[in-house]
Amino acid sequence: MKNKNVDHLFPSDTFCALPWMHVSTRVNGHMRVCCTANASGVAVNADSQDKHTSESGVLRRDDGMPANLATTSLMEAWNNEYMKKTRLMMLNGEKPNSCLKCYKEEEAGHISKRIWETRKWIKDQGGIDPILEGTKEDGTVPPRIRYLDLRFNSKCQLACVMCSPNDSSGWIKDHKKIHGNLKNEKLKDTMEWEKETGKLAWSGGSYNWTAKNPQFWEELYEQIPHMRQMYWAGGEPLIMKEHYDVLKKVIEMDCAKNIELRYNTNGLEWNDELFDLWKEFRNVICHFSIDDIGIRNSFIRYPAAWPQVEEQIHKLDNYPHGNLTLTTAWTGLALNIFYLPEFLKWKIESDFKLLNKWPQGAGLFSCHLAYWPPQLNVKALPEWFKAETRQKFEEELYPYLKENWQRCTGVREAGIDYETWEQAEYGLKRIEGLLTFMESEDWSVRLPEMAEWCYTVSKTRFLDFNEIFPDYDWLEWYK
Repeated sequence: MKNKNVDHLFPSDTFCALPWMHVSTRVNGHMRVCCTANASGVAVNADSQDKHTSESGVLRRDDGMPANLATTSLMEAWNNEYMKKTRLMMLNGEKPNSCLKCYKEEEAGHISKRIWETRKWIKDQGGIDPILEGTKEDGTVPPRIRYLDLRFNSKCQLACVMCSPNDSSGWIKDHKKIHGNLKNEKLKDTMEWEKETGKLAWSGGSYNWTAKNPQFWEELYEQIPHMRQMYWAGGEPLIMKEHYDVLKKVIEMDCAKNIELRYNTNGLEWNDELFDLWKEFRNVICHFSIDDIGIRNSFIRYPAAWPQVEEQIHKLDNYPHGNLTLTTAWTGLALNIFYLPEFLKWKIESDFKLLNKWPQGAGLFSCHLAYWPPQLNVKALPEWFKAETRQKFEEELYPYLKENWQRCTGVREAGIDYETWEQAEYGLKRIEGLLTFMESEDWSVRLPEMAEWCYTVSKTRFLDFNEIFPDYDWLEWYK
């Protein structure tokens, strides 16, 4: 896992550059150390009933309440006690509770966000000293945000099976019907919408936080000259007016040439001027959310139509201005890990030009694991099905990849040999890491929840789960 070029510069084995560079926003206005700061309920275990563990990643004001941009200054939060303590713990080799997700993934053999982000920023900033510069004994750092994660609201066209109204407005229509038909109390508790509980209002949060705090816009634009990266997610960022307004303002300030844009997007629609705006920036990294092929992807990312998904990703793959890095954002779920071989065959045989061009994902794909909701975590699969999944990978996928590795995007053009491709951290090793993570714990106690969730969602949306996922028809046993 060690990268001999820069890893020796890490001040400690638990260090992450992000608390010195970065703040992440949630769609409800809450701020976090980063987007993976236990946002997915990583601290949840096989039978946990605590659905609020993800709150451990939220920045806290000195009174213990969430630091929310509807009521809290961005720069005030930047050096509050929570952030200062996080920085000091990392320098001292301790593990902040908000960062357990990364440490857990590393234990399973993955390259965590902590590691790859720190490597990136050390290289981009020319060493560790420019990152740590100005750090005081109490953990205070200069008021200079170089990387901002922006999620202005929950506006989205989709209602993905692993999502909820907390993050997607597209879920609101179905939520009441689906949630009201759930019988399992633990499942009902897991999938409750915080707005319904009054928790959001109690915490000072708002799904319209940008309108409630005009000071945010002043602080944001004051930080633009320091900014080196802006990350856009949602909701769906490419349908938000605020996203386009900010890009235009950054271009007007003559700062775009210094800034990298990163996106997580379903890519289904965007403003016609998007490509003209993108070409003004240093570079653009677009993670296109796609979790399977055909009707299975339409079920997971409901109601995205597969022909439209393919059309849009090919439009991006033909981006004409040369400053775009395009990757998949495949979410590892209990429902799709069995079908990953089919997904990868589709990707390879589609002959993309930009999608995961070497070295991104070893020219293959980029992925992350879904920790939440727990009933769709890959660990929840029964042990016999995990064994069948591994067998499928070893007997079908691995031989196919060995035969077709040169067809991975950009491999031939880069002159990569087989040994280099095979040893790439984000290629075969990442795929094997998915299996290892799946096998690391037995969460099969969640199977009744998985069954009820999948079949209730299917029934509400007039879909036939067994027809769409024939290899999962055994899930009916747990209804």
